Amino acid sequence: MKNTEVAPVSVVIPTYRDGDALRRALVSVENQTLQPAQVIVVDDGSPDDNADKVCAASSLKTVQLITLNQNVGPGEARNAGIAASRERFIAFLDADDEWHPEKLERQMSVMLEPGAPLLTGHEKGFDGISWPKLSEPVKRSPIQRRSILLSNCASISTVIIKKDAIKYLFSPAYAGEDYVFVAANVLSGAPSALLNQILARADKEAFGAGGLSGRLHAMQLGEMRARDFLLREGLITKSEHAAVLVWSLLKYCRRVVIVSFRRAMSWLAGKRNSK
Repeated sequence: MKNTEVAPVSVVIPTYRDGDALRRALVSVENQTLQPAQVIVVDDGSPDDNADKVCAASSLKTVQLITLNQNVGPGEARNAGIAASRERFIAFLDADDEWHPEKLERQMSVMLEPGAPLLTGHEKGFDGISWPKLSEPVKRSPIQRRSILLSNCASISTVIIKKDAIKYLFSPAYAGEDYVFVAANVLSGAPSALLNQILARADKEAFGAGGLSGRLHAMQLGEMRARDFLLREGLITKSEHAAVLVWSLLKYCRRVVIVSFRRAMSWLAGKRNSK
């Protein structure tokens, strides 16, 4: 059942030739029990008019389409959305992700509490998992320095941030730009928390699937650029940078092994089916 109130939230959705995925993302916003005051879709220079058609067909009355003249990457596209936002809070949703119907209601109940964190994220599901039963009440825990250094513990489609708390915008570089945004703003002092709920999901695996997340090498380079940026800004120490680099390389090797195994199993399955 939808709440008649409207959340003081601008939802920013970057898109590039997403088509059906963008439609699914917008439907998940349409189905929110607490509706956002503004929805901004940023078409990142797509060579087609799919974003225009999808937005025109949406039942969202608050949707606004911004079309960029050239492809600048998801980071700069989100920055364009931030610049166009009118609300006190900004929520991010990637066009190939979707939200649980109670995402905004549950997360904003935390963000609007007295003394609330300025940035919150939550758990995210992958590979098209079914929505789990949500636990009561919503529990939150501070984002620890160790957690944000070792992993992307707040995936961008889970993040809501108070607009005036943004100290760092998104990097223009491809891959890792979402991690830089969250890590830099958390490490610069914005009180932050993670909720113990899966309120967003992707229909692909966490890595090794199609799209950007399938390009493991690009992901690794993006992570390294991100940590270099945090070091230059004085947000992490040299010893932290060195330790995280080793951890990142080990994680990269593990991912390569896992993806290679998946591909080998897929190839064997194809060979069996062709007999």
